Amino acid sequence: MPNCPRCQKPVYFAERVTSIGFDWHRPCLRCENEACKKTLAAGSHSEREGKPYCNRCYGAMFGPRGYGHGGVESHTFHQGQTTGQHRNEYLSLSASLTGVRF
Repeated sequence: MPNCPRCQKPVYFAERVTSIGFDWHRPCLRCENEACKKTLAAGSHSEREGKPYCNRCYGAMFGPRGYGHGGVESHTFHQGQTTGQHRNEYLSLSASLTGVRF
């Protein structure tokens, strides 16, 4: 009988959830992010280094910069105060698109 990778207790057939190549107890299969701990369903989550993450936490922690902020990235152009040189800054902008036609 396999042991759960989180609690190390035996996983009986009636209570098992199989994911990432292991058998888990339903409440033990949860997001590894300490701030989240959401219970996950087999096959509907992400994995990194053998640990399960909900898709939202995985994207925020390991995805491209700016993921999950609900907006688009834009360039703004500012002139340096003391050197007169220009620099680029990235801003995360968000706007409601309700009622907007494309």
